[in-house]
Amino acid sequence: MIISARITGAYGKLLLLLVLGSLLSACGGFRIWPFGGDNADARSRGPGGSTEYRCDKGRKFYVKLENAGKAAWLMLPDREVLLNRTDAGSYSNGITTLVLEGEAATLDDGYKHDYQHCQATLPAKK
Repeated sequence: MIISARITGAYGKLLLLLVLGSLLSACGGFRIWPFGGDNADARSRGPGGSTEYRCDKGRKFYVKLENAGKAAWLMLPDREVLLNRTDAGSYSNGITTLVLEGEAATLDDGYKHDYQHCQATLPAKK
């Protein structure tokens, strides 16, 4: 069965344009949104106020200091951990230990040890 309809008037043509535009944008090959592109960098930003650390083997994590530096939230790809500042100046919860030295960081996550030669990047935007 073939459905045919006659589009008449300005409202009918406007409706047709809206329907066609939404169908084209659903295919993914055409974008209607005029305010910037789909930036992968914007999607990969970390939590607001945190600092990203990039390590060897493409590993990365985020650190957000709390309570005037008395504690640090460590955000790994698979978990978030609150670490308290120790007397030695590092941050630890008894399993995971984080040492911040300027732009460099040393992270012992307690079992994988995959975070080597870590360097800070710019703070993540809020």
